[in-house]
Amino acid sequence: MNPAEKIPFVFLTSHAFSGSTLTSFLMGMHPEIATVGELTGPARRLDLQTYPCSCGKLFQQDPFWQDVATAVNQYGLPYSLNNYLDTRFELSSHSLGQRLLAGSFRSNALEQLRDSVVFTLWPGKLAQLKEQARRNELFARAVLDVTGKSIFLDTAKDPMRIRYLPLAPNIDLHVIHLVRDVRGVVASIRSRHPDTNVETAVRSWIAREKNINRLLETIPTNRQIKLNYEELVTDTLPTLNKLLAFVGAQPLETLGDYREAEHHILGNRMRKRQSSEIKLDEKWRTALSTEQLQTISRMVGAR
Repeated sequence: MNPAEKIPFVFLTSHAFSGSTLTSFLMGMHPEIATVGELTGPARRLDLQTYPCSCGKLFQQDPFWQDVATAVNQYGLPYSLNNYLDTRFELSSHSLGQRLLAGSFRSNALEQLRDSVVFTLWPGKLAQLKEQARRNELFARAVLDVTGKSIFLDTAKDPMRIRYLPLAPNIDLHVIHLVRDVRGVVASIRSRHPDTNVETAVRSWIAREKNINRLLETIPTNRQIKLNYEELVTDTLPTLNKLLAFVGAQPLETLGDYREAEHHILGNRMRKRQSSEIKLDEKWRTALSTEQLQTISRMVGAR
C-alpha cells in the first residue's frame, strides 16, 4: 500500500458492554473490511506472553500478528510482539496528568483551549500526539496489507480518539456511534461488578453518551452514523448493510457464520466465545428489580 495514500479508517465508539465485539466480528467477515477489534491492543496490565488472540493462538505466536509486525517494520516503525502496540493517545503515565493533558474535559471549547495552551507551552506534546496518530495509521495499514483488504475498522470505543485520530493526515475517518439500551448496559456492568450500584452505572452511561455526542459535533455529519445494538441483533443483515453502505463497502446478500471467517480480534472476553448465535441479550428484564428500573427511567429521563 502506498504510504502517501489515505486509508479508509472506521472508528466505533460506545460505552462498554454495548456490542462492539459482535460488530467487529460481523463487519470483519466482509471481504473489504479488516479489523483487529480494539486497535489500542492488549492493556498494559495483561501479560503478552499469555495473551490469546481470538483465533485461539497466543498473541506472540500467531502468524497473523507476526506478519503485521513485519509490515509495520517495513513502514519504518520499529516494533516487535514483545511490546504493546502503544496506539493509545497518552501524554502522561499518571491518570491525573493524562486527564489534564489529553483527557476529556467534557467540553469542546475547553479542550480546544487546553490543547492550545499545552501545545504552545510544550510543542513536544503535539508532536507526541501526532506520532501516536501516525502509529495508529501504520498499524491499520499493516493489517490491510496482511489481509489484502481496503477498509480498516477500529472498535476501541474511547471517544477521545475522535479528536486525535485526524492528527494523522492520511487517516480518512468515519465514525460509528454504537448505542445499547441503558438497562442492558447497567445489567452487564452489575453482572461483572456486583458492587456497582445502579445510579453509578447509569451516570457512567449518561456521561459517555454526552461525551460521544459532543465530540461528534467536531466532524461532518456525513462521516458519522448511529448504530442501535438491539436493531443489529434483531434485524442483522439489513442493519449491517446500512453500515457497509456508510463505509463504502458492497452489501451482503446473505449472512454467513461470522465465526467461520478468519479473525484476530483483540478486546474483551466475548471475542473468545465459540457460539456464533446472534441473540438479543435482555437479561436486564430479570436481573434488575422494578425499583432499579424506575431509578434508571428517572435518571435517563432527567438528562
